[in-house]
Amino acid sequence: MPLTPLIGRTLHDDTVRRHWEAARKVDITGRAVTYEPGGPLADAAWAKQRLAQATQALPNGYCGLPMQRSCPHANACLTCPMFLTTSEFLPQHHAQRQQTLELITAAEARGHGRLAEMNRTVLTNLDTIIVALETPETTEHAL
Repeated sequence: MPLTPLIGRTLHDDTVRRHWEAARKVDITGRAVTYEPGGPLADAAWAKQRLAQATQALPNGYCGLPMQRSCPHANACLTCPMFLTTSEFLPQHHAQRQQTLELITAAEARGHGRLAEMNRTVLTNLDTIIVALETPETTEHAL
């Protein structure tokens, strides 16, 4: 195999990782999550991140659950404590917030209180995430 593609791939992976490490990550509570750069947890989180991108495509973030575990929150990532996201997904969060508001309104109009309540939890988490990602950084919680 020619050397050039391998060099390009290495440079690309290094660039992507630097951006990933620099990106502000928040969980569903809006708490910022960080890893010590170059530390063992950062290496493990990066490897897990790369695998999650390859196996779980979410419209507005990534699943932080180890691949060996089954998810008790199927189709409910915004209520899952393992969900992580960054500001690159703000447009999707805003769009999902609008859709969630419409679902709540429709559910209430039809008398489906349970459905409305489930979506209120998602709405609350979306609001928390949006505010956290749009607010300038302060202190972060390192893993």
